[in-house]
Amino acid sequence: MRTQASAARHIAVVDVETTGLSPWRHDRIVEIAVVLLSPDGDICDEYESLVNPGRDVGPTSIHGISASDVIDAPPFAAIAGDVVALLRHAHVLAGHNISFDHNFLRGEFERLPAPFPDVPLFCTCRQLGRQNLAACCEELGIVMEDEGSYHSALFDARATARIVARLLAEDPRLLSLPEGPVEWPELPVGLARPVPRRAARERRASPPSFLQRIAARSAYDTEASPPNVLTYLGLLDRVLEDRIVVAEEEDVLLTAVEHLGLSRSQVEAAHASYLWHLAALALADGHVSERERADLEVVARLLGVDPCVLDSLLSQTRGQLGSLGAQLAPIEDLRGKSVCFTGEMQARIGGEPITRAVAQQLAAQAGLVVANSVTKKLDLLVAADPNTLSGKGRKARQYGIRIVAEAAFWRMLGVAVE
Repeated sequence: MRTQASAARHIAVVDVETTGLSPWRHDRIVEIAVVLLSPDGDICDEYESLVNPGRDVGPTSIHGISASDVIDAPPFAAIAGDVVALLRHAHVLAGHNISFDHNFLRGEFERLPAPFPDVPLFCTCRQLGRQNLAACCEELGIVMEDEGSYHSALFDARATARIVARLLAEDPRLLSLPEGPVEWPELPVGLARPVPRRAARERRASPPSFLQRIAARSAYDTEASPPNVLTYLGLLDRVLEDRIVVAEEEDVLLTAVEHLGLSRSQVEAAHASYLWHLAALALADGHVSERERADLEVVARLLGVDPCVLDSLLSQTRGQLGSLGAQLAPIEDLRGKSVCFTGEMQARIGGEPITRAVAQQLAAQAGLVVANSVTKKLDLLVAADPNTLSGKGRKARQYGIRIVAEAAFWRMLGVAVE
């Protein structure tokens, strides 16, 4: 234990995104940001990282963080020392509804275990009497950074820091200073590299490396037989059904290309055929919705196809609709299979979110047997993100049960969702 130097007069503005609302039960931090504010009100240091909570990430619709975002993120224990290294320079913790962030920090430190010191708190929510951070910023003329429609720990912490600086500039007496130094626990630093939200987004937006690996190693002079190409297409469909290609799946595809003896031109043709097939399905009702177009663009990126060619592809496919019936593969028949759902559903029908009860009803109407738990006899586990860290997800992987992305599941059932 080391005592912080009494000269430290900074304010640490903290914001966390969490799996839920209860730090006293099983909810955890999934993103943390600390903005260090100087006595003059200037931002002098920052820290941010996604956090792997070791469980389901909770309401993605609120915080915008998916299981795939945190799968490579460090657990809180691995970054606690780095967080303390920044907090050590502060004599006050501030935040918008700081008691919420404070309680989650205490909960995480108790799990280490390490003592979380008794530190003064400064709450902008209480000072302004408004819960909505954006409304507080608008009232004070503070422009928030744009992170889409979701909460972002760093952007919220930056906005809160500007509010703190504005309030204290107008009335420094609002801040209650500690009588003595704040004692922080000694924790190791540098155990893990932080994973900012933007880095996770950029990683997911980058074309999978298996495309380059296939191009480098597909050097066959002869063409593989059509059944081998169809085998590869079936595997590709299974890999892309969640619209995410993880490292393990990249290795599986590369191994398949080698064992099936596919040439580079055959792989490229297979990828083009797969994208054409999706375009034909999207056009089956005569038009392509915004959701369908966005889905096609995601698949195009994953297959290394320039999204700019989609317009010409869709135009070409419209002219071939007369013969599509004999060319399109049938939708997978799931009747009689058992299915279980985990986590919050993300899709909507008629503008309303699909609840667990509605999801189970739709599955039952499609002829599936709905299960409430994961057993070795289960056929499918449906999750908004197949990389889910929920208990059901871990058990499904242990049993080798197929985990299907929610979006893919509704496509299999032919249910039109938003």
